Amino acid sequence: MKPLLFAIVLSAPSVAFAQSDQPIVEIRTAAGLSHYLHADWDFTAPTFLVAARVGHGALAVEPEFAVARHEDTQTFSANTSATTRLTFQGIGINVIGRSGGPVSFYGGGGPGIYWERHIYRLNDPVFGYEQQRNSGSRLGAQGLAGVDFTVAPHVNAFGQFRYEMRSFEDPGGGSVVQGFVGVSIRLK
Repeated sequence: MKPLLFAIVLSAPSVAFAQSDQPIVEIRTAAGLSHYLHADWDFTAPTFLVAARVGHGALAVEPEFAVARHEDTQTFSANTSATTRLTFQGIGINVIGRSGGPVSFYGGGGPGIYWERHIYRLNDPVFGYEQQRNSGSRLGAQGLAGVDFTVAPHVNAFGQFRYEMRSFEDPGGGSVVQGFVGVSIRLK
């Protein structure tokens, strides 16, 4: 009787672990476009996003990293041009509410930290130079909404719309709207 009791006591944690509600872990990656609402930045830049979504049921937490780059070259003569390269980066953490099923709608948001790198290069054989400037890091926030579509047992495709306010100190100066399409792979 003691060996049977000992076996039951040892197997109880594994049975409880197997029945517990383990969180779902997803790795999400997406490509999209960021349109800047700042009066000095009149462009739309390609943007890449990587995130990890962890949660179960209708609630999840999603840390993320995004990078966008825009480059513009102006030619003044056969030997002289100016190149401006802007790189925008951000990290954030979002709280996501979501529905269930093969087509799942979600929305949420959270705080983020944003920074930029500006490189201006005058390409000239005599008077050429380069100027670099880093801006940030600034505290802001993002809001997002999207939809996931199941395409395989552990794979989803998704579309996402976002609004980022990249600085609480200058809410209009660093605002961005973004659209993404991507793939999500469920690990657990």
